[in-house]
Amino acid sequence: MTLDPSRKAPRRLPLLLDIVLVVATLLLDARDLWFKLRWVGPGDAFAFSTVEKRVLPASDAAPLQPTTRFSYDGQKLQRESGWSSFLQKCESLIPVAEDDEARGFRYAIGKNCLVGASSSTIQASELFLTSSISVDSMAWTACELLYKHRKPPICHSPIVTRFREHYGFQSEIALSESSVVEPTNDGPGNMDDMESYAATPGSEAETELIELLEVVSKSSPISSVVCIEGFILKGSGRYSATIYGCGSPSFYQSSFVGIDTPRFAQLQRDKGWLVSHSIRIMGMRFLLRENRRSIVTTHEARTFSGAEMELGYSSLLNYSSSGTLYILMVNVDFALLVLNVCSLIEIARFMLWPLWKPLIASEYQTSIAQTTKMGFETEDYAQVLQVGLLRSTSAACLTVTSRLLSWMLVVPSVVLWSDGKLSSGDVHAFLTIIRVCDLVVLCVNFFWDMIVAYDEQLALAFVREAFVSPLEITMITAIVAAVGCPLMVPQNFDFSCHHDRRCPLDYRSFENTTVFANACAGCHDSMIALPTTFFKLYYPLLVVVGLSTFIVCILVFLRFRARKRHVSRSLVQPRCRPMSVVQPKSSPVAVFRNIQCDLTSSSAGILMRSMSPPPSPTREGPTNPVLPCSSPSTEAPPEISNERLPIEKVIDNPIRAGSLVRRSWALEKLADGQLLLLPSSYLKYGIVLVGRSMKTRCGFMDIVQPLVHVQEHKKLTEAENEPQEVAGRNATPNLR
Repeated sequence: MTLDPSRKAPRRLPLLLDIVLVVATLLLDARDLWFKLRWVGPGDAFAFSTVEKRVLPASDAAPLQPTTRFSYDGQKLQRESGWSSFLQKCESLIPVAEDDEARGFRYAIGKNCLVGASSSTIQASELFLTSSISVDSMAWTACELLYKHRKPPICHSPIVTRFREHYGFQSEIALSESSVVEPTNDGPGNMDDMESYAATPGSEAETELIELLEVVSKSSPISSVVCIEGFILKGSGRYSATIYGCGSPSFYQSSFVGIDTPRFAQLQRDKGWLVSHSIRIMGMRFLLRENRRSIVTTHEARTFSGAEMELGYSSLLNYSSSGTLYILMVNVDFALLVLNVCSLIEIARFMLWPLWKPLIASEYQTSIAQTTKMGFETEDYAQVLQVGLLRSTSAACLTVTSRLLSWMLVVPSVVLWSDGKLSSGDVHAFLTIIRVCDLVVLCVNFFWDMIVAYDEQLALAFVREAFVSPLEITMITAIVAAVGCPLMVPQNFDFSCHHDRRCPLDYRSFENTTVFANACAGCHDSMIALPTTFFKLYYPLLVVVGLSTFIVCILVFLRFRARKRHVSRSLVQPRCRPMSVVQPKSSPVAVFRNIQCDLTSSSAGILMRSMSPPPSPTREGPTNPVLPCSSPSTEAPPEISNERLPIEKVIDNPIRAGSLVRRSWALEKLADGQLLLLPSSYLKYGIVLVGRSMKTRCGFMDIVQPLVHVQEHKKLTEAENEPQEVAGRNATPNLR
């Protein structure tokens, strides 16, 4: 008899579909690990990009009106920020309007500004300014460009000495190489030695740096100092920052550098909007740093109102992670990936390969392998590859650890994804967000296990009428995360402030205008993990997990209410066919004697013997099972017993009652008057079916305890004692 390809192909498709889905899942896991290593890893990848469009103000635009009148340079007058101090160097400041017409600015045009040291200044008719530089970054750069014996006291303060540690710049060499974008020929080429290109004592460059450090050191609080980067605007073109400066909130004083110190711009090139957030848990640290590298393009654009000068602010955004907790997170993710791969190989080797071989048999075979040696049909093995390891205590602990640590990366990912500009980096960020669905599955399993412990019979009756699939939980979590996280994270974490560069710093320096700036994150200690810090960080995660769990419970309840009482979807009925099972070594007469149902004689039980080698699908195994896994009965009753099956009693775990989260309605199978668990149920609780034996699944601990027959124990004992007896006889002296 030949096989009909049209009948054989559909039986392969479920297994092929499972393989495709599992490979896609593994690729997503590998993508997440690669995302954490490459895109937000320790190195500066600058993997994200942002582009902003602005219209430069007209020449007759109204300048900013300070709320305080200044009488002379250096006047002591405390304000909320140092933005108004730039009026000491510029005749006026004209704000660049935000795209949403907000009453605030972070870009400004300075008119007729004096740039350079006080002894050799030049006048710039138009100076573009953006408050993107932190004061600790400016102080550190200025101190690095001075000789050690010429450094003022501020260079020995923690704001400078702890700069690398605070932002995760581990080595001086890496910092220099990442900062130098356009190396110049004016100075030594050895960037490893900072003093090799330090400012010459008494030069104009040193005077610029000393004046800048003086503005910073006299300011209080130092976190209110406003530092800017900019360039001299000369019509249409492409610009990068060449001028840097700081304004004091305590004195009417400001300073610009860059004209006589080109090295300053090289060291500051990739430190725009520099900010770091760190947290310590039991002495272990997780540090996340954000910094940007920006280019500004200006060109003339024609509009209905006439010609306007349009400005494009393009930035490469970098997120860098480091610290002991980051290393722990990567190792845990790698361990989970290895566990999943090993588990899939184990399932494929011991369960699917013996099933797959008959399906790909030649056309001369007389069957299409309707059942296996355990009495399961091919369809019963559907989705076994997709059964996860979340029921394993060790895997669950690793998953919780990974998701909690990964939330430090989820926070900036939410901000990136919620900015409305879809890109490849935003897609990676969103895929990282929805991985918290594993926490929802664990919560559902935890609460349901409590119900099972309270009333196992009621729980079993409920799961026979309702279920929820992991895919449904993932979709619910993704929707909740997409809707809820962008609304919660900007209010509970400061990364959103630095991402859209709208950190409100000053509401009173100018009339009817709010000043935005990069406030100094390194001027205060943000490395201590207080209870309020944890709540602020993980509050969005708690809301997402809690709300998703609540929606899942509602879905399960509605599914239970909408059930059809006269149909039991959880019970799989056997299907009798006119075809026989594959029994190689059996005669055609014996084959036709078994044309009744798709059950073999071995479906009565499982031999728990994990020490034996895996059976071959082409030969029969032992015929006397030791431990029955089914409840035999003479006829299939209309009401199935709610008592535990023998296998559930052996492992002391209510497998069926705890299976609220499963892939489909199928829960158990009634075949030849015997109640069987489906292969996916075994796998979920850590049991791998090996022919008519069982073994503990990879990732679980001692689920199956090996049993040894008396005859086998006797043979093993004799085999061990035989070498000793031979050695004893050889050691006996010959007295003849």
